[in-house]
Amino acid sequence: MSALHDLLKFDINEENLPIRREQIRARIAMYPTMSMSALLLLPLLAWLLWDVLPQANILMWASLILAAHTIEGLEWYKRGNITQTLEACQRWDRNFRVHTSIIAGSWGVGWWFLFVPGDLGYQSLLICVAMGMAAGAVTINPVYRPSLFIYLGLLLLPLIFRVALENDRIHWILSLMLLIYVGFLLNSAIKLMLTFELSLTQKHENESLLYELRQRESDLAEALGAAEQANRYKSKFLATASHDLRQPLQALRLFTEALQETAREKEPVRLAGQIGKSVDALVDMFDDLLDVSRLDAGIVEPRLQHFNLGPLLDRLYGDCAPLAQAKGLSYDMPNIGEHCQPQQCASVVYCDPFLLERMLRNLISNAIRYTDVGGVVVQCICTGSKVEIEVADTGIGIKPDAMPHIFEEYYQAGNPHRDRRKGLGLGLTIVKRIDQLLASELKVSSESGVGSVFSFSIAKGDATKLVQPFVISHSEYDLSGRVVALVEDDPDIRESTVDLMQQWGCKVFSSESADEVMRELDVAEQRPDVLVCDYRLPQGMTAIHVIQRMRELWGADLPAVVLTGDTASETLHEIHASGAILLHKPIAPMRLRAMVYFVLTGKH
Repeated sequence: MSALHDLLKFDINEENLPIRREQIRARIAMYPTMSMSALLLLPLLAWLLWDVLPQANILMWASLILAAHTIEGLEWYKRGNITQTLEACQRWDRNFRVHTSIIAGSWGVGWWFLFVPGDLGYQSLLICVAMGMAAGAVTINPVYRPSLFIYLGLLLLPLIFRVALENDRIHWILSLMLLIYVGFLLNSAIKLMLTFELSLTQKHENESLLYELRQRESDLAEALGAAEQANRYKSKFLATASHDLRQPLQALRLFTEALQETAREKEPVRLAGQIGKSVDALVDMFDDLLDVSRLDAGIVEPRLQHFNLGPLLDRLYGDCAPLAQAKGLSYDMPNIGEHCQPQQCASVVYCDPFLLERMLRNLISNAIRYTDVGGVVVQCICTGSKVEIEVADTGIGIKPDAMPHIFEEYYQAGNPHRDRRKGLGLGLTIVKRIDQLLASELKVSSESGVGSVFSFSIAKGDATKLVQPFVISHSEYDLSGRVVALVEDDPDIRESTVDLMQQWGCKVFSSESADEVMRELDVAEQRPDVLVCDYRLPQGMTAIHVIQRMRELWGADLPAVVLTGDTASETLHEIHASGAILLHKPIAPMRLRAMVYFVLTGKH
């Protein structure tokens, strides 16, 4: 109970004022994003339900929401910069609690006004909206503890209670699933909040230390050590946040896959598809963060091969041309297909095909994203022993003062309002990291309002040593009869993974404990063909321990696939050194199947 009391307590006093002030300022800074997202959602939801529910109820609820946001907006406008004193911070603390209670309570009451009895489609829509708002509050604003707890409670509990009042089996199951979701969300929120507060505390301590060192004219080495320590704290925060959010996201992705396969009626199929798209978008953002972590950790090593450039460019054309055409842009790639000019394009190059593909995909995606009129052109020109690849667009261009910053993490010159549909600002960061690995001499030229050109060079290849990395069989990965040892401590993920593997024809022995899996295999007189194991297990165990034990019993050649949401460089190095294949959560079922097939057969 004392731990719960400490968690809920949020005192502001002279001792903790610097930390509380930073939390309050972070909460104030996030107000426009949180408020605008709610106000944009409000008319869309009202319009959708206008002909379904009494219009007076909808107008009454919408007026209540608008009034609550107006009052909070006026307070933010008048006092947004007043946070210097203890009294000002205490006043903001009271205001946050009151305004959050009113706004979250208005939405919570709204679920009762907008609930359509007997129509599961509209009920599912409300549930998805509420879940999205709750997840957004956790991911966007894990900085101010009291507001977040009040918001989640008043937003979701009324909806759960209203769903349960339908008093049938489906609605009781939905209520239970919502409660489980709330539990996952609260767990992630608490860890994010505590980690954020810890990072602020350590940042404050480091700043104080640096101030004292400068005041005493201490040596540069000590100041550098403190800065490096602060950077490690930041990395630890990012790695912890990534791991904690990936766990429920992995379960959500598997459940979404199952829902899409089992839904039969039109409305549930549509809703399941929308949920799947939202999950995929979130996964894409995590993948960018993961790629930066892997590149920074130094575990990505270029695997240079002699390969034909054509199939790679064909893949990119098939993936990117529809995106350009959807925006009304031209998309010209003259060095492939019938437009290929042999004197301009070397058919074989010497490079890492997969790093090259990611580099080109990011550049082309960026060009399409920031171009509204005209088009995008990809060219390949031979220059001596090199092949120069160029991606040009007629987009917004880059201003001269922004040019030095475009490869920095999270920097987006054309996205000042942080529109998440334009990504996280890591695309060019990843391109620069890959350029450093490949030594491809990346260059950029741009004129604001006219367009940009990115170019780099790779070596020509030897046609006598040709490999074909992009010639992929379209047949399914056959895993029939394979024996899989699955060690996963999350029961939801374990159950979903077992179901999927059994559908693939695998014979699965699963448990949260390696001992139990080994005992089941021994009783069945089976030897596993492959081990699939979560990295973090109960009682301080990791996948590395499980791999060592099973290889001692069944041989050092036992293939292993390790699943993790951890992005810490130490963890990535440890898994890499064990010889296991690493997959980061959340994992698409087809990707898991492909990688299990790969470790068993050595074929992609």
